[in-house]
Amino acid sequence: MNKAFTTVFKKSDKKKRSILLPNLSVGFSRICAAVLKRAGYRCLTLPLADDNAKRLGKKYLHNDICYPAQINIGECLAYIIKHCKNSSELAVAIAKNCKDCRAGQYASLARKALDDAGFGSIPIVTTGSDSKAIHPGFRLGWSEVLQLIKGLSVLDAMEKMRLAIRPWEINKGEADKTFNAGLGQITEILEKRSSFLLQEFQSIVRSFNSIPLCARDNRSRVLICGEILMNYHETANMHIVRYLEENGMEVLLPDIVTFFEREIILTKASVKSRLCRHPVLDTAVAYVKSLIFKKIAKDVDLVMKEFKFYSPPKTIYQLADNVDGYIERTHAIGEGWLIMAEIIEHARQGVDNFVIIQPFGCLPNQVTGKAVIPTIKRLFSNIQIISIDYDADVSTANIENRLQMLIMASKSTASTFA
Repeated sequence: MNKAFTTVFKKSDKKKRSILLPNLSVGFSRICAAVLKRAGYRCLTLPLADDNAKRLGKKYLHNDICYPAQINIGECLAYIIKHCKNSSELAVAIAKNCKDCRAGQYASLARKALDDAGFGSIPIVTTGSDSKAIHPGFRLGWSEVLQLIKGLSVLDAMEKMRLAIRPWEINKGEADKTFNAGLGQITEILEKRSSFLLQEFQSIVRSFNSIPLCARDNRSRVLICGEILMNYHETANMHIVRYLEENGMEVLLPDIVTFFEREIILTKASVKSRLCRHPVLDTAVAYVKSLIFKKIAKDVDLVMKEFKFYSPPKTIYQLADNVDGYIERTHAIGEGWLIMAEIIEHARQGVDNFVIIQPFGCLPNQVTGKAVIPTIKRLFSNIQIISIDYDADVSTANIENRLQMLIMASKSTASTFA
């Protein structure tokens, strides 16, 4: 029987191959690289997809294939074509989650793209279980997972500070400069001595607090939520965060770590609904994971309280409570119930504007994103929600026209209540 993956990542590859890490966000990839380097792997973080990377992703994948897959595989192909002199020195990392949608098939898509582009000797490593034995020489243990959760929790907090300060900074670019410097500090610590992570995070909070600001006006707040890569990948979403800021809005983003912590809720709900083969073991694992996430969140939040615009975070359990009666907690395809949960939570906190973004043709997030808008509007009649689909051929003008509808409606509402 022929194997689909004839090239595998072996134990010997750990020292001789550099693993290419495409972007969920720049910060996410750099933190992943730091954790992997500490575990003894060689890693290279890639530039955010430019037009060439998008073109390559579209060329070597079917045009109907998930846009994030085109973005990440295109980033890898762009680097390999430009820099690869010896394919025996490289491997490609591809995320794998959500078995019921195309996100669970990225490795197969990447394998075909690499083969068709003439790089069949470059192996692939993935997150999650390796049911097809494509990377027997690559695995992440509990230690790496723990460091990753710590790093992402700090990254989320740093992003909150940057978004809360950037619209009002006197010296343009200072919030980004502080964020990038902080990112460099925490990745260095994760790679070498993670016990100093919270101590360094305290220093980063003080740096954000010291940024000179003009008077904070009452900007309309807008939450961007949707497919995970589209939320955070700046070139994939065409710099939507900065566009909204430039048009007078304060932007909020969900925490990246919440996407992974959601697994605890899914497991508990599956056990309760008798959908698990090993309920006792699954319950025990979920309990341990819950303790880990809670401890890290508590430690990070204790430091974050020093931030001058601090607001208490909501737990994954509070978010899950928001969707009871609307979406089953066991619904895990795509972002599952997270989109609706985040919108309801932020609407209760006074956020009036929401942008749901997803890849064109992403059926899971159409169902739990766009399709739930009428229900949410019945709960909060004063809020504005728009849904935007992205693909390789969408134009900047099309995206900006849709966003302008939200911006103008927000200004009109604000003037009504002024």
